[in-house]
Amino acid sequence: MLTAPGRATALLLNVAHALDHMFLLIFATSVVTIATDFGVARWEDLMPYGVGAFLLFGLGALPAGRLGDLWGRRRMMLVFFFGLGASALLVAATQNAWQLAAALTLLGAFAAIYHPVGIPMLVRGARRPGYTIGVNGLAGNLGVAMAAVTTGLLVKYLGWRAAFALPALLSIGCGILFARVAPDESAPPARGQAPASEHSAGMIARIFFIMTMAAVSASVLFNFATNGNGELLRERLAGIVDDPAALGALLAVVYV
Repeated sequence: MLTAPGRATALLLNVAHALDHMFLLIFATSVVTIATDFGVARWEDLMPYGVGAFLLFGLGALPAGRLGDLWGRRRMMLVFFFGLGASALLVAATQNAWQLAAALTLLGAFAAIYHPVGIPMLVRGARRPGYTIGVNGLAGNLGVAMAAVTTGLLVKYLGWRAAFALPALLSIGCGILFARVAPDESAPPARGQAPASEHSAGMIARIFFIMTMAAVSASVLFNFATNGNGELLRERLAGIVDDPAALGALLAVVYV
């Protein structure tokens, strides 16, 4: 019989979703400051160095989910928390664009763990799975807004490196708490008995295709919006949102 995760575990899984989206947007929010620090004349020239993060964020989901099935979701979530924190600390320590690209790519690989591992762990045995996923989705969206606010404030007062380093320490701290409160799994999910499917193979294939296309379309639009809104506001509201903290606050309003 499947049992739902305890409240502390569920809370940390929702926090993990917020962290997942927050880390992916720190770079886009602070790219102008990073470009100035690295001596790059145009911030647009630095954006391609972040492609690896989003590429691994997408491609890494399949092996991450499979490892969660075979090795255990609790273990993979620990890898998520600690890996995300460690890679963000590496980003904060980079000195040039190529080092930044490598560290961001590593960060994207660890960020890929959450969706195929954390969400199944959260809804396992849930009495109200729709509500549970709704709360989890809200946490992820708040993570997007939080990225704008916290990055803007940290960049203004402590610099862009702190915008990566301080959330990294938060992620590592959450990993320590998760290790303490999340119970060990009796067996990896792949070793459990799979329920019999009520649909034909053709129906499953059609559903899979439709869901895949919907996910791809939504992801493209989401990334266009979240990665472009900062510079769109900065350009259209020049002189009003030159301050990073003010820009972050406006972005947070948009995302909320």
